[in-house]
Amino acid sequence: MLKSCMTLDEFTIQQLRLFPGGTGELSRLLRDLGLAAKRINAEINKAGLQNILGTTGDVNIQGEEVKQLDRFANDQMIAVFRSGMSCAGV
Repeated sequence: MLKSCMTLDEFTIQQLRLFPGGTGELSRLLRDLGLAAKRINAEINKAGLQNILGTTGDVNIQGEEVKQLDRFANDQMIAVFRSGMSCAGV
């Protein structure tokens, strides 16, 4: 049996209809999050080809080595949230 799936945008629109007084700010924030996730996923799929596997040489606050993909994901999240209108601070 094939399970039906719903995209993040479809779910957000469906739920937004349940709250007629909603401003849509959370919906826009979720859409931004989805965009960043798609960018990160695209990079992960070609990571071996782009030579971005491995560490950066930095250590994070937990004492772990920072991976190049971690840095890429962080940069993408920050860029998307800064360019959007729904995130007040990063």
